[in-house]
This record gives sequence, structure tokens and C-alpha cells, in this order.
Amino acid sequence: PGCTRLPIACDAHHIIHWADGGPTSLHNLVLLCRKHHTLTHQTPWQVHLDPNTHRPVWIPPPPVDDRDRFTYHPPTRPPPLVA
Repeated sequence: PGCTRLPIACDAHHIIHWADGGPTSLHNLVLLCRKHHTLTHQTPWQVHLDPNTHRPVWIPPPPVDDRDRFTYHPPTRPPPLVA
């Protein structure tokens, strides 16, 4: 959402990958700029087509629960004393 790349500068992305039997047809393809195409392959983000509008719908990855994680805060130095 919000990407301003022109279609001429985009790649066709198989929603169901062709290696997994996904057809190369309009109902299985979306145009993605290189950045977003890479994002769909290297992160848990997913894209599918809305069956009514045939527009891409993005599914974000599930949130990460980091409440029980330890966060390290390096010690801070006190300000120098000035006479």
C-alpha cells in the first residue's frame, strides 16, 4: 500500500509460486516493485487477491510478543563536573 512505482517498473509475482503448481494467469499474479517483491519472498508478509475487487490484499506477519525479553541499556556516564 502506498507504493508509487509505475507498472512498467514492476515484476509479476506468482501468489501461489509456480514451483508449487501455481498457474501463470491473471488470477494468480500481482505486479510488485522490486522492493515489495523481495519483501514477499524474504519476510512473513503475504499477498493475495480479493475475490470481489481482484485487488491485492496484504497480510502482515503476526505480532511478536516481546514482553518477557530482556532489554539491555548500557550504563550512562554522569555529566562532567565543571568548576
